[in-house]
Amino acid sequence: MKRKLLSVSRSLALTTATFVGALCPALAQEFTLWQVDVCDKVFYDATPSPDCDVVKLSAASNEYESAQVGIRSEQALAGLVASLSPLRCDANGQTIPADALRVRQVGYVPLVHNTPMADAIITRKAPCDMPDPILEEPTFDLEANTAKALWLTVRVPKGAQPGRYDGTLTVKNDQVEQTIPVQLDVFPFELPDARHLYMTNWWSPGNIADRHHVDFLSDAYWDVLEKYIANMAEHRQNVLLLPCRIYPGGFVSATIEEDGSWSFDFSNLEKLLDLAKKYGVDDRLELTHIGGINRQEHIVNFSVAQVYDKKSGESRNVGIDQWLEPYLKAVCDLLRARGVFDRAMIHVADEPYIPDIEAWREASQRVHDIEPELKRIDAIETINFTDRLEVWVPKLSHFDRWRSAFEARRAQGEFWYYICCHPFGETYPNRFMDLPAARVRTLHWLNYSEDLIGYLHWGYNYWRGDAFGAPTTDYGPGDTHVVYNGKDGPLDSIRWEVERESVEDYEYLKLLENAVAQIKESLDPEKAWFIDPKARAMELARRVVPDLKHATTDYQVINQTRQTLVNEIIAATGPVKLVVQTFPEDNSVTALGPALHELYGYATPGATVLINDEKQNVSEDGFFKKQLNFDAGTHVVDVVAQLDGNVVKTTRTFVVK
Repeated sequence: MKRKLLSVSRSLALTTATFVGALCPALAQEFTLWQVDVCDKVFYDATPSPDCDVVKLSAASNEYESAQVGIRSEQALAGLVASLSPLRCDANGQTIPADALRVRQVGYVPLVHNTPMADAIITRKAPCDMPDPILEEPTFDLEANTAKALWLTVRVPKGAQPGRYDGTLTVKNDQVEQTIPVQLDVFPFELPDARHLYMTNWWSPGNIADRHHVDFLSDAYWDVLEKYIANMAEHRQNVLLLPCRIYPGGFVSATIEEDGSWSFDFSNLEKLLDLAKKYGVDDRLELTHIGGINRQEHIVNFSVAQVYDKKSGESRNVGIDQWLEPYLKAVCDLLRARGVFDRAMIHVADEPYIPDIEAWREASQRVHDIEPELKRIDAIETINFTDRLEVWVPKLSHFDRWRSAFEARRAQGEFWYYICCHPFGETYPNRFMDLPAARVRTLHWLNYSEDLIGYLHWGYNYWRGDAFGAPTTDYGPGDTHVVYNGKDGPLDSIRWEVERESVEDYEYLKLLENAVAQIKESLDPEKAWFIDPKARAMELARRVVPDLKHATTDYQVINQTRQTLVNEIIAATGPVKLVVQTFPEDNSVTALGPALHELYGYATPGATVLINDEKQNVSEDGFFKKQLNFDAGTHVVDVVAQLDGNVVKTTRTFVVK
């Protein structure tokens, strides 16, 4: 198991355990703590290595950041409690308060089957106990010679000044106590509030009522539901599925008046829209599917609406020929009145395959004829959606296989991607709980590298049976959910926390792209011709995701690339600006004969620029260039800009064969 390790030395740790042991040796029980990367998994047999004595995190302001700490004891310990102190920066006097910090224990679920065809990369072969849920219990026990993990989360406040913030993590019970340092480095930039990636995870309204033992749409239900919506927002989800099936006591109910006209009760839907607005989970709004695909007959089985008929005084079922038009017009009028119609989308029927496409196209046209300005979105399993779809959501593996067809249709709408129980295996990333968590971390690097502006997954809380029991064998392990049902609301999973890290990585890439674009806009376009705002961010994304079939499983590659990305953002946003672009690009492999490379750059006027320690000629307005002629081998090129004591650096690597 690869891990960044933190151990509290038994000989050096100044703990309450030492004091207690001096008074009563029988009470002295020692345990060890060590940092584990959040993309690693701590199994019961994990063992520490004493090569680090501090928990280290790094983040921008307005960002969540997590760390994982393993804990192991030679003796059984009961009633342990973990706590984080506030984090203080001596250099700027700021403090990140205790209410912005969380420490929770990682739980385990019994895994009875592995992801199919992924033996080469699974983290542990079933049957085994797999770490995944993150629990809220205030105390925990530790068996002798058994490891567990603690999950630390810091919410770095908006406006937090850059610098190193120090605090402590304490683990103790009535007999022992250990306190170890925690360091948070806050970067000199801020993660924006605005989300640049559309992200939806479909949710089950009924499961929330069932698992929390509250009546559907009661006051108690809304109290619990709000916690789930808040949890989505905390993980940067900004698209919400609106459950709009028509039936009495649902989010939408309808009445056929005595004169045959329709009236709708949208009060519950509006309460949901209010929650989405409150937490910012409304950048896009998905109206539920009007039907489902019949795989045997290759038709669309349209949903039936259960409505109250005033004339008969009874509820009855009506088909799509009756309910679709009045419903669509009414719900779109509601969305227009609320000023969110431009964010609305409707699903037609999920996952049409090639035999289903004609029936799907007819159903899609039916929606368009009624509300031509309403965007249509679907997860799709074939390619012929021209003129019938505004938001294309191919499965990740299909996007790869049919890439040329989809690229030829880019102008026809937005392009997202989705994953679900497919793709499984070793080739494409997914978020099954037995795969390396680095695969989850790559999910939204893919969004950037493949220019896919949205992401869809069906499984937020579609628990089957006991959420903490063995995952259903109908799907890959964990496919049905990324949260668990806690006592009062959702419990996070490791996968859900790591996916947030991935969405934040996407925002870092966009932050770099936008910062470079702003620099270019401020310059003479003839002189800044070489600057492509996306080029550097794309070079870095390709380190993590060289292509769709080769997303990394090595979290160290991700961590190193993230740090390089941070340095590039600082170079593009700090007091000394530095933008460098090379032809060919970074990490390229070229042939001898001769191997000429060109480097172009811009630095803040007045800055001194060094390339591999050699001072460069820089124009008065900050431009410089250099031709590089390489022999065979690996060549590292360091570019440094310095002005008024501020120094920034960027590095490029080239291989010549």
